[in-house]
Parts: sequence; C-alpha cells; structure tokens
Amino acid sequence: MSNVNVTPLANTFRVAAFFALTCASLLAQDQKRGIIRGMVLDTTDQPVEDAKVEANFTGSFSGIVPSARTDKSGHFVIKRLAWGEWYVTASKEQDGYPDESNAFYSGFNSTPVTVSLSADNPEQLVTVHLGKKAGSISGTIADAENGEPVEPCVRLQWKNAPSVYWSGYGLLNSRFNLLIPADTDITLMIWSRGYEPWVYKGDDGNDALRVHAADQLKIQVRLTPNNDKERPPTDEELKKMRESISAGGCDDLPSLQ
Repeated sequence: MSNVNVTPLANTFRVAAFFALTCASLLAQDQKRGIIRGMVLDTTDQPVEDAKVEANFTGSFSGIVPSARTDKSGHFVIKRLAWGEWYVTASKEQDGYPDESNAFYSGFNSTPVTVSLSADNPEQLVTVHLGKKAGSISGTIADAENGEPVEPCVRLQWKNAPSVYWSGYGLLNSRFNLLIPADTDITLMIWSRGYEPWVYKGDDGNDALRVHAADQLKIQVRLTPNNDKERPPTDEELKKMRESISAGGCDDLPSLQ
C-alpha cells in the first residue's frame, strides 16, 4: 500500500486561514477609516475640473498627504482617512491657484475647511473654494563669470510680515517658474557656497518684488563668485550641505555686508 502525503492539503488550509485572518484584519482597519468627499468651486462658484485636493491631518502625521483630483463636475473623494480632525485645501497650480496649506501663500487669512472623522461620523461632505489667484516669477540663476547654472538656497519673505516666509534648497532651481502671492511685497534672497549673496532690487531701487494676479515677473540672477569659490569645503561644511539638501532647508542665512 502506498503512503498518502497530506502535507499539501494541510498547507492549503494554513494559507486559507492566513488570508482569512488578513482580510478580517483589513476589514477591521477599514471600519476605522473615514471618507471625505465633496466639490471644488472657483471664486464664481463654478465647479473646477482637475483641481488637486489635499486632506491635512491636524495631529501628528508622517508620510504622503492624502489627496485626490476633481472630475469634470468638480467632485472628489479621499478615502481611508484615520479618525481625527482634518483640514481640506484645493489648488490648481497650472491655472495660477497655489496650495494655500502653505502659509507663504495664505498668510494670516487662511480659513481652510475643517472636518472631524469618527466612528459616529465616518464620512463628511464638504465644499472647498480655490484661493486667490497668484502671480509668478520666472528666470535663470547662473554664475556671473562663466554662465554655468547654479542650484542655490533661497528665501522668499513677506516684507510687511517677516514671520511669513518660504526658505529652502531647490525652491528655485537654475531655471525656475514659481507662483507668488499676488499684490504682496516679497523680498528675495539667493545664496550658494562660493558666491556673494544676491538680493532682489527692482529698477526703481525697491527691495521687494510685487506681482499682480496672473502676471509674471522675469528675473535673471547672476551670482558673483567670492574668494571661497576655489577652496574645497570642510567636513563640517559638507555635513551642513548634506543636511540642508536632505531636509529641504537652508536655515543659515548669510550676512550681508
């Protein structure tokens, strides 16, 4: 009589049991997740197609911000959101409407739509309006002597409200096009190792740029090399550069002589 091997059948039962437990676990997780759905409107209360909608958690959060795009009728759905309070913002940068979850654009006037998700209120319906249309700046950043492109650190700051600013490495690349709050005085500083700091100054001597909604200001930035350009960076300087790049920030502002 031949022996019968029952191991494959036993393994099948184990796999089935594993998948059943996994599905049950996922179902339990889904039961603790909420949904935000709604519509995005422009300033004339017309539906906006292909707007980006973001749900920002007001508590501790790390990872990708949940988001969705609106359909032709301006509707969106964001699913699998944890219980808690969320604020919802909409943007359409290709048409000049920035993401006002960034305080650089909203300043002190931000009034985001806020919702609370819980077991008693697992789904919320909201209406979100696009913010104020922005202007933009565009141009290039290069070495003043050889014309080579430079990828610098940048700080954009509201002149009349210095606590509102946006600073970082990669904020403006060697070729850039960036939305700017409309009708707002903005100071601009650009710096990079081996170059003298550069600050914006208009033809009229004004130290702040100002762009109207839907307008564009072109800026050609040429950085002047300083005496440190040929000196190799120290280990401490290299460490700060790496930290700055990885964090997306340039917190050490240069001193202006």
